[in-house]
Amino acid sequence: MLGGFGLLDRWGLSLLFLLAAVLHEAGHLTALWLLDISVEAIELRAGGAVIRASLRGEERELWAIAAGPAVNLLLAAVFWLPWLDFALCNLALGLGNLLPLPKRDGGRILHTLRRW
Repeated sequence: MLGGFGLLDRWGLSLLFLLAAVLHEAGHLTALWLLDISVEAIELRAGGAVIRASLRGEERELWAIAAGPAVNLLLAAVFWLPWLDFALCNLALGLGNLLPLPKRDGGRILHTLRRW
């Protein structure tokens, strides 16, 4: 799928978007590490990565879920002037993941808040 996306990418954004996606997942993993939550498995799928972790408590879960989009939004702000293409990829990924849809970070945040 990624290869096909790269072939159809006239603007050369596929590698920037891939970098933004890797940094998004690194944000989740860093938060899990800082919160001392062990990662059980990482699955790479067409729609992104799925990180399975032993979460203990809603507050910790919220921080871990929000970390990915937060990284993208921060990178969008930092790179807005010097590297607009990369900033826009991060903005799209961050906002897209915050949509309140199932299996997206925004949907998971809402689900966690409802349990709280």
